[in-house]
Amino acid sequence: MRVVVIICTYNEAESTPKLIEALAEVFPQVKNHEMVALYVDDTSPDGTADIVRKHQKQYKWLRLLVNPKKSGLGGAYAAGMAYAMKELGADYLMEFDGDFQHPPQYIPQLVTKIDEGYDYIIGSRYVPGGSIPKSWGFSRSMLSVVGNLVARALLILPQVHDCTTGFKLSRVKGFMDQFNFDTLISKQFAYKVQLLFYMVNKGAKVVEVPFAFAPRTSGESKIIKNEMKETLRVIFWLQFRNPKIQRFFKFGVVGGTGLVLQTTIFEVLGVWLKILSPSVATVLGGEVAIISNFTLNNLWTFKDYQVKGGRIILKFLQFNFTSLIALGIQFGVLKLGESVAKGSGLVIQFFYFGAIFIVLITNYYIYNKFIWKTSQKAPSSK
Repeated sequence: MRVVVIICTYNEAESTPKLIEALAEVFPQVKNHEMVALYVDDTSPDGTADIVRKHQKQYKWLRLLVNPKKSGLGGAYAAGMAYAMKELGADYLMEFDGDFQHPPQYIPQLVTKIDEGYDYIIGSRYVPGGSIPKSWGFSRSMLSVVGNLVARALLILPQVHDCTTGFKLSRVKGFMDQFNFDTLISKQFAYKVQLLFYMVNKGAKVVEVPFAFAPRTSGESKIIKNEMKETLRVIFWLQFRNPKIQRFFKFGVVGGTGLVLQTTIFEVLGVWLKILSPSVATVLGGEVAIISNFTLNNLWTFKDYQVKGGRIILKFLQFNFTSLIALGIQFGVLKLGESVAKGSGLVIQFFYFGAIFIVLITNYYIYNKFIWKTSQKAPSSK
């Protein structure tokens, strides 16, 4: 495999010759793979590109791409990745800092994981064996730790421990060669969050390799004041366009419609008029809500997996049956509420809405898993 290590620079004249010499020592340690270093210089005024050109005479594995104008970290990586795939025939792309914060000695450890079949290999600071610099102040450390935890939570990627690292190795075929770089939301630091989200949702086999993130030894810091703000902006855009999140939003709207129907029947027949007991009124209202929810979910929420023709009767029966599980939860919680409330309408309502929350999660799982089976490929609309 040809591994292209992409190093984006801006005013890195001091660290560049040291890093090139370090790579010259590390690359021979990598067995079974061809290593190439691609410097992408973002029009540095300090002559960084000239230093790379000088070393190219000595090292055949060294390449240089100079951006015609400054494009930011994300823009530079986008240009470098496209160039590495098209012009250098890269099989894997490595994102690597040019300032020794990513120590070169860890490169062979990441590359070794290629032989184990991994598509996305993450240099991680937050798995056992990984670390952030002890020299960082409290605020800088908290920015990194909290920012990463927020990214994990909002991207819904609990299986990835370091979502904001910039030290990664990505398979080209079937993954990066299908990514549209014109869709990058951020041309700055936060680009890496989008690539992570893309690779994981693309089905990449992921592994994290611990490494010690080093303090920057020279040059201008890449850490900008609005780094957290930019990352959050990217995360929210990703989730806004995420089909799964959109589906859950639609599911919530449909569920809200059913909730209004069920609550109206519950309040009128079970609380105000007291024609039925609260638990029985809940079940009756629940069945009306089930009919409404199935119809709206089939036509809107799960439109790509819509049930049609003769199958709709069978699916409705399945929907009704599986929904009875959730309805049973509601019934049980309301029965408990009745015994605790001792006639208090306020307490009954507390138990009622608590049961609704549990049912929301239960129903969403059941409907995705067993009714519309969203884990399978959506039927063709043709």
